[in-house]
Amino acid sequence: MTADTFAPYIGDRPPTLEELERELGKIAAEHPQVCALREIGRSRAGRPMTMLTIPGGHKHVLVIGAPHPNEPIGLAVIPALARYVAEHPEDREAVTWHLVGCADPDGVAANEDWWSSTWPPTMESYHRGMYRPPAAAQPEWTFPTKSFSATLPETRALMSVIDRVRPALTVSLHGSDTGGVWAMASRTEPGLAPVMAALAAQYGLPVEETPSDCIGLPSIGTGAYLLVPPPGADGDSNGSDDRGWAGASSAHYTARHGGLGVFPEVPIWASAPLRLSPHEAIGVLEDARHVIGDLIAGHEAAPNEEARFLTAAKAMGSIIPAMIRNIQHSPGSGKGQDLVLLVPMRAAGMLLRHYNQLLAANPYSNQLHELRATTEAVLLGWCHRAEQTLRPQPLPLSRTAGYQVDLVLAMARTLPPETATGIGTPSRTTH
Repeated sequence: MTADTFAPYIGDRPPTLEELERELGKIAAEHPQVCALREIGRSRAGRPMTMLTIPGGHKHVLVIGAPHPNEPIGLAVIPALARYVAEHPEDREAVTWHLVGCADPDGVAANEDWWSSTWPPTMESYHRGMYRPPAAAQPEWTFPTKSFSATLPETRALMSVIDRVRPALTVSLHGSDTGGVWAMASRTEPGLAPVMAALAAQYGLPVEETPSDCIGLPSIGTGAYLLVPPPGADGDSNGSDDRGWAGASSAHYTARHGGLGVFPEVPIWASAPLRLSPHEAIGVLEDARHVIGDLIAGHEAAPNEEARFLTAAKAMGSIIPAMIRNIQHSPGSGKGQDLVLLVPMRAAGMLLRHYNQLLAANPYSNQLHELRATTEAVLLGWCHRAEQTLRPQPLPLSRTAGYQVDLVLAMARTLPPETATGIGTPSRTTH
């Protein structure tokens, strides 16, 4: 494989939901003896969740697109991987593939305008269109534990697939904003870090050695970390974690059946290192915490209003104190995190969307116009700061999505045969 192998299978930008469904349907129609496309569930808003199965060997591999709706690169990976595997029987000899196009269709629908219209995105266009739901509204983080049972319809659809096929490997296609590639896994997998490093070098991508999400997690190799059980997984209902997890993940749930769960992360932008002292990083976050708090406090929510973006902005703002504690506890690894600048921008962007929504219903409110103008000024100022500091450079989708396709194939090929636990494969009919 070379860095150009998968380029013909990858478009110029991630697909929208409609484009994704159309492409998966096209692949199934072109390869009716190889592919089976079916609906596995519906989202909270009634959008379909579809899965393309490509039968083959006894080793079952599940791949999930868009576990977080502001991470669209995986949406390009799914059809590229599907078409490649359908056209290359050698990658079906040992593996039966199950490819879920999108884990969070409703969240993606709230994001897709920014990548369908301005790819590659700018910092401003990305954050103006940002929607990142709170953990309890994320299908990826609402798998059940002994103390968490508020699973979402999307999560239950994924649970049903995992329970039925018992994948030896589940790959949830995550993404990040800036920096390098990295990964989390449900168990210590010695082959993960070397494969990741080799492919990152091949695709010209840096490896992120200490991502913010992984501070405090056990390392299993450079850029690879052990995804520890979430709070309450062992029955401790009082468990708490600064990561903001609601329940378990697809990786944890796969591990219940003896399979390996992997989260490979890939960035939208390459970036310069953030050079702040611990004191400076904490100062940036403290200032952002007060600014966001003031913006939210300046608005009195109207009864029965649509508050999705406001709720998400509040949840994003609540991460900031945990980030400050991380820097205080681990100043060496916590201070240089791009999220010091990015998390406040996410909160401001979703607040701006909230005020845009309210103004659409009440365009003559002077208070809302003032709040929107203030929020927009804050967002633009923070975007300018991030651009000057991080100097983000968009990475070609052929490299980032190609890397994830290659990593999925490499992990599927190297996984030992004895881990193949799948027990069921749907018939080759398209619905």
